[in-house]
Amino acid sequence: MSIPGLRRHRGGRDRKPNRLRRALSGATVTATAAAVGFSGGAATAASAPTYPADRGSVVTEGPTEHTITSKMTTVRVTELVPTPPDRAGNVTVRLADGRTIPIPAAHKDLVMRRAAQQARARLKAAEPRPCGIPWVRLKEKSNHHPFAMETGFDVLGGSAIGYKWRVTIKGPNNYTHEYTSQGQLAFRGSWQGGYTSDKNQDEGLYTAEVDPAVSHFQFLNGDICVAEPARRTERLTKPKAACLKMMQANSGDGWILNSTQPVPHRNQTDPTSPAGTRAAGAQACLRKTLGKGSPASGEITGWQDAQEFARPYATPGTPAPYGLARCHLIANILGGKGQTLDGGQDNLVPCWQVGMNTGTPSMRTYETQVKDAVDATTMGPDDAVYYQVTPLYKNDASTIPTGVTMSAAIQRADGTQSLLPIAGVTNTKGNTGLLNLGN
Repeated sequence: MSIPGLRRHRGGRDRKPNRLRRALSGATVTATAAAVGFSGGAATAASAPTYPADRGSVVTEGPTEHTITSKMTTVRVTELVPTPPDRAGNVTVRLADGRTIPIPAAHKDLVMRRAAQQARARLKAAEPRPCGIPWVRLKEKSNHHPFAMETGFDVLGGSAIGYKWRVTIKGPNNYTHEYTSQGQLAFRGSWQGGYTSDKNQDEGLYTAEVDPAVSHFQFLNGDICVAEPARRTERLTKPKAACLKMMQANSGDGWILNSTQPVPHRNQTDPTSPAGTRAAGAQACLRKTLGKGSPASGEITGWQDAQEFARPYATPGTPAPYGLARCHLIANILGGKGQTLDGGQDNLVPCWQVGMNTGTPSMRTYETQVKDAVDATTMGPDDAVYYQVTPLYKNDASTIPTGVTMSAAIQRADGTQSLLPIAGVTNTKGNTGLLNLGN
């Protein structure tokens, strides 16, 4: 059976209901790190840092993460408001909770017969009955620009014969759009509609809210099922390098994230030294405008251990620290910190100055390649270099790494990426490959 009538929709197009079954999708980025050989025992990598947690800047489809639902309840109609039908052919009825809503004029007689039945039965407007579930989601368009919106409802305990729906969307720079849809439903158990902006809108926070003053559907018996507020706020982005969607900028136009691990003693050579942390890894998303780094200093974890090891191999008369350095995981020239007061201690590990820090090849060799990639004229404003450095330690108590693995990928705004030919460096003295500092 079908009910003939008008389907009217302003601001988008209707779609067949999908019952909210969508597969989650999202940007994923892979990076490789070359294995590094070590002397003085079998070295194991500290747990490589994972991608930073999503801070709301990635938009993926799916009812769990990105759809907000509320509820819909039946509300008794008390009277027909004596006003002429509007341009859409709607008449206005008053509900038992005092609200007024528009309903299709074609359903007026059905709704008012139901209201009369309830009035004769002296039904009270006491406990509304759950009758549906409204939902709304925001996402990026197929070209990865803001924005697209999907909305709808599922019917509980029956079928709908008609509906009216309104969602207000607000975005950055005072953007506002009102999406409205109404029509016949022919005993359907759900409805879904949506809107895609004709223009590529600005990046930023968007809010979509189902309007409870309008949004409802009608049952065959004339009952009205009214939506309660359903709202979603989402940060939508324009096309950009994948790592730029993982975190907000905290270093120039990109970001840097350091991680640490606990150790039982800050220096193994001093059993009385307190417990501390060692640098476990660093990640960076680097753009044209780099953050300001700082030089290395301070009593970092393992600094005393390193000097105890290096002293016998230093040329007589060589002062402390006997040819050692505090190696930045994310280099100073890339925005990496190295001071106590700026959090740089988590970015430093003890190393040989000539060997792991400088020389050929060394960390500086590969850091220069990363810097050159960031500065390249081929780098677009929304491209970035995703860079990872992971120290490798012999065991959970080690305070000095036996080396580091390094990887970097140029990530383009169009979603493509290419790896830079960098690998890793051992923490050995000079170009000998000997005297590994790792403990």
